[in-house]
Amino acid sequence: MNPSVGLFTVSRIVVLGSTLLAVAAGLRPLTLLPGVLAGVAVILLATAALAWRNPGLAAPVVLLFAYTNYGVGRLLVGAELAAMPFWLAAFIGLAVGGGSWTRWEADGRWRAPLAWWATGVAITWPFFAARDLGYSLAPSIAAGPIVAAAATQMSLALWMDHLLAGPSGSARDASPPTSGTGWAWALAASAALTASAAIYQRLVDPTWLSGEPWTSLHRSVGLMGDANPTGVATALWAPLAWVLLAGGIVGTLAGGAAAALMWAAAWMSGARTTIILVAAGVGGLTLVAAGARGVSRRIVVGAALAAGLGVGILAVSAVPRVTPQSPVGRLVAAIPTASIGAAAYELLWRRDGYGLAAVAAIREHPLVGVGVGRFTALSTGYYQRLTGRVIPPDNAQNLWRHTFAEQGLLGLLPLLWLTALTIRTLVSRGATGMGLMVRVMLAGTGVALVFGYPVQDAAIAATVATLTAAVERDRRSFLSPRA
Repeated sequence: MNPSVGLFTVSRIVVLGSTLLAVAAGLRPLTLLPGVLAGVAVILLATAALAWRNPGLAAPVVLLFAYTNYGVGRLLVGAELAAMPFWLAAFIGLAVGGGSWTRWEADGRWRAPLAWWATGVAITWPFFAARDLGYSLAPSIAAGPIVAAAATQMSLALWMDHLLAGPSGSARDASPPTSGTGWAWALAASAALTASAAIYQRLVDPTWLSGEPWTSLHRSVGLMGDANPTGVATALWAPLAWVLLAGGIVGTLAGGAAAALMWAAAWMSGARTTIILVAAGVGGLTLVAAGARGVSRRIVVGAALAAGLGVGILAVSAVPRVTPQSPVGRLVAAIPTASIGAAAYELLWRRDGYGLAAVAAIREHPLVGVGVGRFTALSTGYYQRLTGRVIPPDNAQNLWRHTFAEQGLLGLLPLLWLTALTIRTLVSRGATGMGLMVRVMLAGTGVALVFGYPVQDAAIAATVATLTAAVERDRRSFLSPRA
């Protein structure tokens, strides 16, 4: 047997076993809530069974609840239990049940970095979790962030692997579960629902399916329970929904209305990341519209850049009139005005102290990091050690810096590999329509990840993984002889 094939087989089994161990560790504290334990277990098992039998149906069903799960849970089981990992259980079931149990299926250059990333998480998280639990088997939520982060990342790797399966992929499923547009309609519908809830919260009842600190900050959370991922989801899907619906006058008008709804919700969320995504959306829509009319590529790109720049200029010019809780107002409040250098230092490096805390963690544990899922809780201590001041726990405000802090160089390298593959896919030729719009929004999300860490939310992370796989499959179809 080929040694590399054997190594991939072992790593696949390790990742699957570690994912199931993370599920067991996550369910352990829920023994004190037998009803919730049963609900989470049933959701996971039922989704895994559906993904095994009919992945093309399972994917849209799970993705439909991506941005609505907290609100739906709060309506069904109350505010105290709404944050339980019901949707994460469904996504884990989708990822585990839909793929091979013995081999990595991703085609071409994606297989090795996906396997490396997932295996690194699979091997390291049990050690950090056991240490945080004091090596005790008693039910405890002390290791909850570690378990949740590890389960999410391993499931993401398994999900992307299945979506990127090549011709020699799973024999029982010749086509990936997102080969059609059902997944896109499901995510667009989920974004529209959470956008509607966000607008209702701002205009009618700010306490509906929301709570502190969001109500005091006058920021809408939609159906996600958190304003930041709500802003990302709605700003990301506003232009995508417009292109998805466009087709004739009625479809174009309906798409424009849906986009306006989501952009309004993104503004009401107050998430600063939405500024980048709105600019990317306007630029992408310009690209799609100009390309459909046969305008030359050079003019199209110039028009798209001008449109995106116009959004930025409009945002800056509106500064005197914006409210403090709006994305622009919050961004301006966070940027030093002393000099351009001070502003760049704050935006790219310091980030309210979390960037400095992450660098301190990296210097202390450069090879393996502080442990997956652990930096947020440790950020306060690292910053206090540096400055003597205290900041609330938060992420490192940058995807790559956060990964470096938590997983060290061994975890950062596969992420850099995956980033390079994604960039290669985004700049490849041949995309039109929806495929082009997805590429632009993924590029915008990549820029946003330099300034924040929205993929800490499992639904946003699953969205980015799904869109990346969809673009890569679109690139392959363009390059294939049949196409």
